[in-house]
Amino acid sequence: MQPGLRNIIKRDIFIWYLLIVALAIVSLSIISYCLMVWGWWVPIIPATFGLIINAMELIALYKYDRALRLGMKTRQAVIESTFETIHNGPLQSLAKVLKLVKRRDITTQELLPQIEQELEKLNYELRGIYDFLQQEYPQQDNKLYLSNNLVISLQDNFHEILYQVYSYTLDRDFPCFKTIKVKIHAFEPIDERYLNIEQKRGIARFLEEALCNVGKHATGATKLQVTCSLFAGWYSLQIIDNGLNANPYKQGRGTQQFINLARQLKGKFRRSPLSPQGTICELSWPVISKPCKGYKKFLRSNQRATSY
Repeated sequence: MQPGLRNIIKRDIFIWYLLIVALAIVSLSIISYCLMVWGWWVPIIPATFGLIINAMELIALYKYDRALRLGMKTRQAVIESTFETIHNGPLQSLAKVLKLVKRRDITTQELLPQIEQELEKLNYELRGIYDFLQQEYPQQDNKLYLSNNLVISLQDNFHEILYQVYSYTLDRDFPCFKTIKVKIHAFEPIDERYLNIEQKRGIARFLEEALCNVGKHATGATKLQVTCSLFAGWYSLQIIDNGLNANPYKQGRGTQQFINLARQLKGKFRRSPLSPQGTICELSWPVISKPCKGYKKFLRSNQRATSY
């Protein structure tokens, strides 16, 4: 059973219980009054008092359970957001260090300065994240942390946020970015009425990680195309390269997060190879919260457009 449905059922049971308690109190009062009119005296105060105490206890337990669930949800959101920040920043630097350590084509004297440089960068990134997380939660909740020098407000226009993420990520030191000669980007304005802060953060993180993957794995890529467009009632954020990716179907923690994000958006996520070579990574979602009938038309159009 889904958590949302479970909460609705619990709330309905709670409401029905209160109604039954109220009905029982009213019924006892009416019955006692009628019996007194007929000459019978039946004490109802103890029974009524017991029902009221039970109702008060139930209300307190319900509020405690609700506050506990809200706290757990907030805690989980903070954990996910922190992991995404670390995954797209320090973990990328750590991966570069591990890759350097495994190299056998350079001497130790040449290797040590590079490792030292990357470790200093890693230390700087981790300290920056720590300083950011020290802020009060409401202040960091509507911001997207990219680096010590770049923290984006998620209240800005979303297509401008995507462009800032695009520009920042392409400036990072990834080996496959160095061979790219042609860069095409286009970010259309997005209707943000149906996107909450967490969804906007998730889409921006998707763009950042997809570009990081191009920088790490798209060997020999010379062309990169990044677009966010609207067609047939669906927004599509596409990252397309013409590099040689040894394992485009590999699924890690980031892939699972994007699948979950697509599910939250009532949308689709795909990452697949292109012919003769290249990879497309795409996140698409409907303009409104319910999927529209135009998705098949939208998908056919994308398949024609990504012949690359």
